[in-house]
Amino acid sequence: MAGQTLPEVDHFVPVESSKEAIDFVDLKVLDFSKYDIGPEERKQLAEQVRQAMTTQGFFTIINHGISQSEIERQVDIGHTIFKRTTAEEKELARAPIVEKGSYFGFKPRGHWRLIEGKKDNIENFNVSRDMEQTPQPTPMKPFIPEIQKFVDFTHKDILFKIYRLFAIALEIDEEDFFVKLHDYNKHDESWLRYMEYYDEKDPKDSNGEKALWLGGHQDLSALSLLFSQPMSSLQVRDYDDDSKWKYVAHTPGAIIVNAGEIVKWWTGDYFKAAIHRVVQPPQDQRGHDRSSVFYFAVPNDDVVINTLLEESPVLRAAGVERAHKPENAPTSKEWVNARVQMTGQKAAFGDEGGNKENSVVEKVGKVTTTWFR
Repeated sequence: MAGQTLPEVDHFVPVESSKEAIDFVDLKVLDFSKYDIGPEERKQLAEQVRQAMTTQGFFTIINHGISQSEIERQVDIGHTIFKRTTAEEKELARAPIVEKGSYFGFKPRGHWRLIEGKKDNIENFNVSRDMEQTPQPTPMKPFIPEIQKFVDFTHKDILFKIYRLFAIALEIDEEDFFVKLHDYNKHDESWLRYMEYYDEKDPKDSNGEKALWLGGHQDLSALSLLFSQPMSSLQVRDYDDDSKWKYVAHTPGAIIVNAGEIVKWWTGDYFKAAIHRVVQPPQDQRGHDRSSVFYFAVPNDDVVINTLLEESPVLRAAGVERAHKPENAPTSKEWVNARVQMTGQKAAFGDEGGNKENSVVEKVGKVTTTWFR
């Protein structure tokens, strides 16, 4: 959109990077400028993906085609939508989370339960790539062309490249296998999310400890893409030490990618679903809000999710077991709607009633999900 005068935004001022000593997790960094060089470079990237997915379920992408200034512009757009939309219009555009299991629209603060009966202090605005599917708030409308362009590129370029690397890593004959399950012209529940965490101190928190902003979980998505921001609040739990949480470092312009439960099921847990949470940041970053942009990808509505033993010789050689009995395997839409509907309603994010492994298993239709402390 060079040369065009873009609509004015309310600029979000991010917090400065923390100066405190922080134990950051060591994530694989994939340089996507190598992707188009040739098949050998793609194989090398795919091996990095395999290593990351079999150990952490997280990796970082740089040089992916979206600039830091474009990411900052999207943060500003999301911030503007939150700031300029009236309470009345937010209520009219409230997402039918409990009613239909859909995130499209506004998720108000306090919808999710945390530990000790606390409510979350997070506001979301979630956008389907089919922006005519639901009514959009008035302040968003001037930005729709920019948002659509951002979503189009994220899904059809970045996401599809990741999925082709997945296919290579799993030695699936058809490189576009996963791409076809996320056909851009078919319907699914994938969504762009603008999210703001409001750092308002709870009067009950008098000991100076970091407050839990969002408890430990694995995403319901296949893949989640977080456009990196400077606040040190996202933590990953180490699969080799389930008591250890480490912060994810900020890399300007990077995308933090994590696999969700759908990928875990597709691979029989060969690829890990990343366990993560969000906590109040270090002392020198407190008193600031956190504004983030995400893209959550799930397969087309009618895709049945189960382990790809027939398609992947890698999975067969690893001896993985099928995630579900065939009669229990959900479609993408069944899983997403059911999981969205119940999240944070009965079992809280980070519920203290966990077992010795610090986890709580909750049934979602014929399958389960897990919350972590």
